[in-house]
Amino acid sequence: MLESIKFEAHALMRLRQRSCQYGLSFQEARKRIIETIKTRNRTKKKHIAKTMWYVTYYRYFSDNLSFYVICKENKFGVNKKYLIKTIIIEYGRG
Repeated sequence: MLESIKFEAHALMRLRQRSCQYGLSFQEARKRIIETIKTRNRTKKKHIAKTMWYVTYYRYFSDNLSFYVICKENKFGVNKKYLIKTIIIEYGRG
């Protein structure tokens, strides 16, 4: 299955802002976001997207950071496209 992941301008701004706050490089944070989407763990309680067209994926990493990625998901045959709307990085488990 082919996947395409694109970032909205707001998401890139939040990524730069939050990754610096938690001591991650931009590339490391971006890599973790892609891993978060690929695991396909949807959140049930915390940081749920307000619009039904968006989904929220989450992942907890061993350095005690939780990543929440709110994105729009489209399927075109075997291709999947993700448009990342915003990113939330938190310290600790959600």
